[in-house]
Amino acid sequence: MFECVYYNVDKKIIDKIKKILNSYKGMDCSNQTCTEKGFQSENIIRLFSDNILKQIVPINELHKKIFHIHYIKYEKGGYQREHLHKPDDYSFILYLNNSDGDTVLKDPINKKFSPKKGKMVVFNGKILHYGEPSFKGKEILVGAIK
Repeated sequence: MFECVYYNVDKKIIDKIKKILNSYKGMDCSNQTCTEKGFQSENIIRLFSDNILKQIVPINELHKKIFHIHYIKYEKGGYQREHLHKPDDYSFILYLNNSDGDTVLKDPINKKFSPKKGKMVVFNGKILHYGEPSFKGKEILVGAIK
């Protein structure tokens, strides 16, 4: 299908997402993930209606194939270790605030994405990637698409 696309999600949708997240009282799974110095939620897809999912991932019908969403909030110096996902899945990163700590996609993309509120990156799960350290409290949603 594609290796990587990026676009902007309306800031009103980001504000709706943040309002949903403010009421989240679930588990921190960061000790089981690649997240260092930060909070990573369990799978929270149940918090989002189909209408919100359509607005988060408007690419064709991909919103219907989202099966995982995590919320990550970094502490000072927090980052993501280098990792990849299943090669037949797609992943997305949605930046919920303006911050620092670029996302780096390695071969074959070799691109950096700066955290800007509303920017979304969708990429093939077989691409090795990581998040550089953040010192400004970066917040993101990450997800998996079949």
